[in-house]
Amino acid sequence: MKRFRWTILSADDAAVAAMMESINVSMPLARALLNRGIDTFDAARNFFRASLESLHSPLLFGDMEIAVRRVLKAVRDGERIMLYGDYDVDGTTGTAMLHRFLGGLGAEVSWYINDRFQEGYGLSPEGIDAAASRGVGLVITVDCGIRANDAVSRARGLGMDVIVCDHHEPDLLPDAVAILNPKVPGCRYPFRELCGCGVAFKFIQAIADETGEGEKAWREYLAYVAIATAADMVELTDENRVLVREGLVRIQSAPSQSLQEMFRIMKVASTEVGMFNIAFGIAPRINAAGRMGSAKRAMEWLLSESAVDARRHADGLEELNTLRRQTDADIMEKAEKMLDGHFASYCSSIVLYDESWHLGVLGIVASKMLERHYLPTVIMGGMNGLVKGSVRSVEGLDVYGVLEECRDLLLQFGGHRQAAGVTLLPENLSAFRKRFDAASASRLGIRERQKELVIDAELRLEDAGEKFIRVLEQFSPHGFGNREPVFMTKGLRVHGRPRLLKERHVKFSVRDGSGRFFDVIGFDRRDVFDALEADPRAVFSMAYSLENRVWNGRAQLQCRLYDLDVSTPLD
Repeated sequence: MKRFRWTILSADDAAVAAMMESINVSMPLARALLNRGIDTFDAARNFFRASLESLHSPLLFGDMEIAVRRVLKAVRDGERIMLYGDYDVDGTTGTAMLHRFLGGLGAEVSWYINDRFQEGYGLSPEGIDAAASRGVGLVITVDCGIRANDAVSRARGLGMDVIVCDHHEPDLLPDAVAILNPKVPGCRYPFRELCGCGVAFKFIQAIADETGEGEKAWREYLAYVAIATAADMVELTDENRVLVREGLVRIQSAPSQSLQEMFRIMKVASTEVGMFNIAFGIAPRINAAGRMGSAKRAMEWLLSESAVDARRHADGLEELNTLRRQTDADIMEKAEKMLDGHFASYCSSIVLYDESWHLGVLGIVASKMLERHYLPTVIMGGMNGLVKGSVRSVEGLDVYGVLEECRDLLLQFGGHRQAAGVTLLPENLSAFRKRFDAASASRLGIRERQKELVIDAELRLEDAGEKFIRVLEQFSPHGFGNREPVFMTKGLRVHGRPRLLKERHVKFSVRDGSGRFFDVIGFDRRDVFDALEADPRAVFSMAYSLENRVWNGRAQLQCRLYDLDVSTPLD
């Protein structure tokens, strides 16, 4: 039943005591702060109270002044601008955001997003030709372009300038008039982990400062950045944390018509929207457009000008998302059946291929396979005589580095440490599978092969009072790079009987030392339900996070179960 390797973080007792005294928090919260490298009063203040004033200057991007001058010249001269975005959440939100902003400046602006299946990722010949046919003089990429050397050269040859707004790892830089990417060597921008929409937002900031409009002109776009940052698996530290937190405030207090219609479908009030709703509600519906058809549907929703249009396009995204769910469930079932044969030869990775698999959902399937089996995973399908796939990695393994070792077997690859995409010839599939497994094996130790559950501190449930929860809530927003605090409590028993929800989720109650009851929910933990049903008097240790769950307008404290251990002896 115990699914994870528990690591209870330790912190220097003197440092814990000093933190408790300096900011007046309990020991478990002081330990949680120290576990995040927050060890002084000033660091804690910046963590809890960082505001928009702490954002870095966009002019620290090396080419920002060039980019600003070029786009304002295009606006002033009536030159046609085309925004060229990626088809995922990051690309579509960034493209829609720039479209609204530049349109508000009076620019003659259009947008283009690749067909995922016909053109693939990045600047395509079809897209560049479309720009030329529209009489475009300036192309601005969003969440793509940093490796599109040939396409940028093609655009320049057709008389068009290109500004690249991207956040992916660069190689040989393209011949663009300006490149905005914090990962470009020599860039002075102090934070490398912006998403593509975040880079486009910094571009908007710089333009607004130059035109004298300032903060008033860019605050309304914080919602776009929050959605993109939360969805794109970039680190929720430093500037990203501020952007997401302020963006959530914007979403909750002044949602656009498009978001209001999405919340209607999700059956959630705007005032209650948080990271969970973005990750499992908004983002999948936006992505469903590009995965199952054309990202045009998502762009139409994002750019809706009326409530009627917003509702129609939101309903269309919901239909596509329903189809997406069924498609990835079908592939998951088939992939699981293939594993026995695969593991007979490869033990350090999962690399599965079926020509018929829908390319639009391979990333979702790869993530789910990773969650179940905790091995670096590549799930691939076929199209136009090529093998295309999505890659997902376990914690601590740089899958981009693994793919670098397979470079000679790949036609194309790109992405991040934790997620990437690949394209290869069918004849190289067997060699790639062997090389990928060997490269993964050389980088994975025994500990890395079992998923780790990092626990911040031991907690007595009776100590989780109102003040504790108020401080705990300020650790948010949570995500990659800023995990949710996890606590462990020993000596618990189930009160009453556990319930099984939708044949998948376990729900039960525990009681603290003062007699208070706490609801516990464990998602996809049928194993916990079975164990507690078999031994209802079992004494166990529980690893969990705490959250205020709003139900019918009333907040209720709830433990979200990560793992449960009946083998831990009591002190």
